[in-house]
Amino acid sequence: MDRELDYYQVLQVAPNASDAEIKRSYRRLMRQVHPDANTADPDANRKAARLNHAFETLGNADRRRAYDGARGRGDARRYQAWAENEDWENVVAEHVPAARPPHVHAPEPHIAPAEIEVDMSELRGDARVRRKVCVTNRCTCTLAGVVSTSEPWVRGPVGRITVAPGETAEFEVEVLGPKVRFPGLSRVIFVARDWTGVVPVKITGFEAKRRNVYAATDTAYVAPRRRKAVRRA
Repeated sequence: MDRELDYYQVLQVAPNASDAEIKRSYRRLMRQVHPDANTADPDANRKAARLNHAFETLGNADRRRAYDGARGRGDARRYQAWAENEDWENVVAEHVPAARPPHVHAPEPHIAPAEIEVDMSELRGDARVRRKVCVTNRCTCTLAGVVSTSEPWVRGPVGRITVAPGETAEFEVEVLGPKVRFPGLSRVIFVARDWTGVVPVKITGFEAKRRNVYAATDTAYVAPRRRKAVRRA
């Protein structure tokens, strides 16, 4: 087997591809080149052997790690040779593939509800109010992301949430009544690769704390709690 062969190119995946992506690409390519399905192709055995050898390396975590290390050292030597060439810009452009375009979800995932409203009367009865949020993956890819919030009085789940193609994932967010601050607006944010879903959180029936203001008086005696107000007037 050619040691200079790039196994990632053989399996038609990017160097940062996940294990699942490598396995899917291997199975797809093997169905295309398998000798049993290509009896008229004299190179079918060689093509299948090349795919098997590449997958045996990249499909195993330890072998892939060792291969990436050796590949990196080889890249460093190759880049150094390119740098010594007077026409190095054209050499790099010829050998370095263009960056893979970002994934476009088609159609985009959907997050619901459109808005979360919690009334202060509910928070007075229960200091911790929970609401459900649903993320639906309408694309053929696997959606994985984490939840964050814009204010500390709203808490979301910790850890990564994965949504399979065509599936819906539910998670709970918690509104902490004692920590709510004026004007009572926050956001729940689901951040995934190439997509972000946002659900506004609004506290209704929220009123700022009022201060008691006493009117000025001509009375000789003024209660201690009113002296300050009288002096200001």
